Amino acid sequence: MAFVVSWRFNGDDMQLLYTILYTFGFVLLSPVFLYKMWKRGKYKENFFQRFGRYVPEMFLQLGEKKERRCWLQAVSVGEVNLAFIFIASLRKRFPELRVILTTTTSTGYALAKQRLPKEVDLLYFPQDFPFAVRRAYNLIQPDFIVLMESELWPNHIWEAARRSAPVFLVNARMSPRSAARHARFRWPFRHVWPCLRLVCVQSQPDFDHYLAAGMAREQLRLTGNLKYDASLPREGERVSVPRVGDGRPVLVAGSTWPGEEEILFDILAKIPNLFLVLVPRHVERTPEILELAKRKGVTVALRKGEPSSGGDCLLVNTTGELKSFYETATVIFVGKSLEGNVGGQNIVEAAASGHPVLFGPHMENFKEIARQFVEAGACVQVADADSLQRAVEELLGDAARRERIVEAARQVIAANVGATERTVELIAHTLLKESSK
Repeated sequence: MAFVVSWRFNGDDMQLLYTILYTFGFVLLSPVFLYKMWKRGKYKENFFQRFGRYVPEMFLQLGEKKERRCWLQAVSVGEVNLAFIFIASLRKRFPELRVILTTTTSTGYALAKQRLPKEVDLLYFPQDFPFAVRRAYNLIQPDFIVLMESELWPNHIWEAARRSAPVFLVNARMSPRSAARHARFRWPFRHVWPCLRLVCVQSQPDFDHYLAAGMAREQLRLTGNLKYDASLPREGERVSVPRVGDGRPVLVAGSTWPGEEEILFDILAKIPNLFLVLVPRHVERTPEILELAKRKGVTVALRKGEPSSGGDCLLVNTTGELKSFYETATVIFVGKSLEGNVGGQNIVEAAASGHPVLFGPHMENFKEIARQFVEAGACVQVADADSLQRAVEELLGDAARRERIVEAARQVIAANVGATERTVELIAHTLLKESSK
């Protein structure tokens, strides 16, 4: 005789199981996270906000609610840059809205603290423990929540649902690998997807991937990529352009990854009179890169700590200045794309600077943007280190080709702006419809 036991998870069971697994993973991986935070520095400032612990001043600042509030979550530097333009558009649409921005990383927090308007509150995003999430909600008291790109933390989303606060996922993206993973393990996400009021996706492939992962079609909207809007100069914005190279052709390498600096130093040695501006993805790698430069015989000046003139390379050991240095380029290489198969970086900001952009084969996280640029002849995608060197040499020697690439990039950007306004209008329409029920 065979006995068949059937157990269907309800929402409470799922939350308990998820929280147990999350706690186990957090304990297991916390040494790695703490080490990374220590290396990047500034981890001590407001550290306990990550666990829903706030100083009394925060309760004085946010405790008494007199206005509609939006909680906007942006993970790190890239999402924080998008948050600046999104907040401006939100506040234009809702003049009385109070925005509370949270970030996950210390680098994102530092950038936001430096550039946010004073009327926007800044906190760290809580770890996804129920107690930490509840405390954050009790402090922020949001009327609605906006999550950037792929910030799907179940306890956070379930708490919003319990408080009847609509959750909007904006500039959403999903890779084919993530879609396959979601489809394979669909059972936990069937309790998360219905809690999202609207998912505004970057591209048609992203739309299709969310459908394949189990998202309902009526929850999805194709709005475009906010990164195109973020590449445009903001009203009143002034970009301070540093002086580098002393008239020499300049190769600016942005968001570089381990392995790419060695390739760039080799290219520097092979192309006469070239000046290299190196902006690593993680500034805490500065000692490692300086040691590599010493082995390669490259004279390096630091942006911070040493004079920025002299030598053949400027190493930008500061954060938040990449856009300024793109303005100094003759040719730009966007890193995290040549070595390590780590998904690439945003090329739109680089292309908007008015200089030709090169990048490697690994653009998985920016696949649709890369496709648009490649098909329009608005960039140069290279396969390896040798082809990167040849492409740099060819572009330095052909001003007319550089201008053709720049003009094609302008057209691609112009054809894709407007996602921010479309997304904000969808949120406004949804909130208005719900308030009239």
